Amino acid sequence: MKGYCCKTSPREDQINLYIGLVHYPVYNKQQQIITTSITNMDVHDISRTALTFGAKGYFIINPLSSQFELYDKLNKFWQSQIGQSYQPDRAAALELITFCYSLKEAYEAIEKQEQSSPVVITTTARMRDNQLTFDAVCRLNLEKRPLFLLFGTGYGLAEEVHTEADYALAPIVGQNGYNHLSVRSAVAIILDRLSPINKGGKDGCIASS
Repeated sequence: MKGYCCKTSPREDQINLYIGLVHYPVYNKQQQIITTSITNMDVHDISRTALTFGAKGYFIINPLSSQFELYDKLNKFWQSQIGQSYQPDRAAALELITFCYSLKEAYEAIEKQEQSSPVVITTTARMRDNQLTFDAVCRLNLEKRPLFLLFGTGYGLAEEVHTEADYALAPIVGQNGYNHLSVRSAVAIILDRLSPINKGGKDGCIASS
């Protein structure tokens, strides 16, 4: 597993934020629990989004060693001299990533780094009871605990992940009832709305650590 790495310099008003891309347990189209595969675009695009909006870490959660091998091969290329000379910005973003085999492992990594257990917030495209708005997330009394936002692959996070989390975030709502964003798009929209520099977006807020 890649060691923990944090390269961003946090703002005073920044949410102490980590994100996790969950490949298991998630649903398929038939609502069966499965493990999804990592994709090159999710690795690159989400890491760049995380770095852009000041997240302190990006966890890829997948229980399969074969998937770690794929990720490790990709990461080693971009961290190599050839990769860094070709596109140094991409290499910098990838340094935010930690690959974990389970959610428990990711929780423990954050707790070790922060000396405090994370407040876990799940995301979903579906309506659930007692979901937090973006503004409500920024008003949470975290008592200096880090936030850990979980994003699902496939057809969304398994119910057990939502049940074990502290909160669920309200879904992103579009204009015409169509609601099937890629996870990469959802991550970018949500981090933008939670960003401390976003004063004018829908439900945008100034976040406090």
